[in-house]
Amino acid sequence: MISFFKIFLIVIDALILSSLTIITLPVNYKGKATHYITKLFARIILLVAGAKLEVVGRENLDENDKYIFISNHLSYLDIPVIMQTVPNNVRFIYKKIISWVPIFGWAMYLNGYIPINRTNGREALQSLKNAAKKIKKGYSVAIFPEGTRSPDGKTGDFKKGIFVLASEAKEKIVPISIIGTNKILGKKSLKFRAGKVKVIIDKPIEFRNDKNFLNEIREKIVANILSS
Repeated sequence: MISFFKIFLIVIDALILSSLTIITLPVNYKGKATHYITKLFARIILLVAGAKLEVVGRENLDENDKYIFISNHLSYLDIPVIMQTVPNNVRFIYKKIISWVPIFGWAMYLNGYIPINRTNGREALQSLKNAAKKIKKGYSVAIFPEGTRSPDGKTGDFKKGIFVLASEAKEKIVPISIIGTNKILGKKSLKFRAGKVKVIIDKPIEFRNDKNFLNEIREKIVANILSS
């Protein structure tokens, strides 16, 4: 019963703040209004979920710079965790079908989040190129290259599409390691369990046009998780 009440609060939070991002679009200079509203959205979600954050490495980031954030993926809570821990004006790549969800999906689309259709290779490639254009306009982009949440907490293989984004944007890559969100909200559960979440923000890495580059990013993320 408590978990369903928490879900209800999160849905209400999403609807109210999504509506606010739509209303503020005319004065949303460089997406700043969306940036601050989504931070509030993330803070409320994590508070309701009972997630206590520990962040390591925030000093590695320049809040006025732009990056490609690459993270492992454990839970739906990973998105608000990154929103809350990263100081930069960041946009996510999300499943295209969510764009049709009333208010919430509309807000994501209108506020510059990047929809992707993973079932259509050509469309997916164009979405990654669109994400690169966002970065060139001053936004940071966050992506979960595993493509889905891990079923067992282990970091899966990274899909090579992220290399397209990195090579198009040619911006610094920041590996992010998330630990513990799956214990608060698992992949196949709607039950929240309060707990600690650790986020390790690695130092930015210059992009290299090297076939081993993506695997090196994954190894950094895995190494940080194993050493925490």
